[in-house]
Amino acid sequence: MSLTAVLSASSPSPSAPRRTRTLPALLALTIAALACTLLLAACDADSAPIDPVRAEPAAAVLDAEVVRPPFAVRGELDGLLLVWFDAEGPHTAQKRDDIPAEHRLHVRVDSLTIAPDARLDPAFVYLADVRSAGSDGSYAVRKVARESFEALLSEARTAAMAAAEPTVEPGGAGGGSVDPNADVVIYGASWCGACRQAEAYLRSRNVAFVEKDIERDPGAQQEMVRKAQAQGLNPTGIPVIDFRGRILLGFDRGSIDRLIAGGGGGAATGGGGAATAGSGARPI
Repeated sequence: MSLTAVLSASSPSPSAPRRTRTLPALLALTIAALACTLLLAACDADSAPIDPVRAEPAAAVLDAEVVRPPFAVRGELDGLLLVWFDAEGPHTAQKRDDIPAEHRLHVRVDSLTIAPDARLDPAFVYLADVRSAGSDGSYAVRKVARESFEALLSEARTAAMAAAEPTVEPGGAGGGSVDPNADVVIYGASWCGACRQAEAYLRSRNVAFVEKDIERDPGAQQEMVRKAQAQGLNPTGIPVIDFRGRILLGFDRGSIDRLIAGGGGGAATGGGGAATAGSGARPI
């Protein structure tokens, strides 16, 4: 029975003698009205569309479209960018066997060797289930909203960043910042813990820098590769740091300290190349 019917049935007829409603009658009307209100609210909730980005991250990933990326995702996944994560944060791998079996359900895969016009929209990422291959030897890949992927990473990444935050060195002003006109450039990506360490350390040493995300900005990736190749290098990891004209591969405090002490710049020597390879590089 609808709320209107309940109220109509409970209302006195104009010709009927006027009576005073008792407390039980008023209580019954109140309960009936509340029940109808809750029923209507439940119906509205059932019919409301679900925002996939706001939904449970894992569910949003599983509901994402299965696609075939413009590069092979099969076998040991050699030559691909591989990012897996656990309670300690995101990790990179060189091949499938490097990924623990219990963390192969959601693995970020990408290739930096494909043409810029074939790359995925920066608002999305490829996530592969590399637990077992299909009949053709390839793994299932989904096109997932970047927000959903980063939601999966958020807790672990926050914890990892907090643990990796370096203390301010004695004598450091701790005032370094992002400056679009700075002559120090960090080429990295949002998931890269070593990139966050490099940024934090430069801030602690009062060195202004520019951040460039090579995933969101294809031009930044091309610029990074061009600078490295000009110094005889082929970068295979991030961060890549252009420290006033000298290329550093990975994050290494000692290398940065020496460049700061020497004023930076100048052609690099040693190791057969014109760059310094840091110990904190993440494969790309």
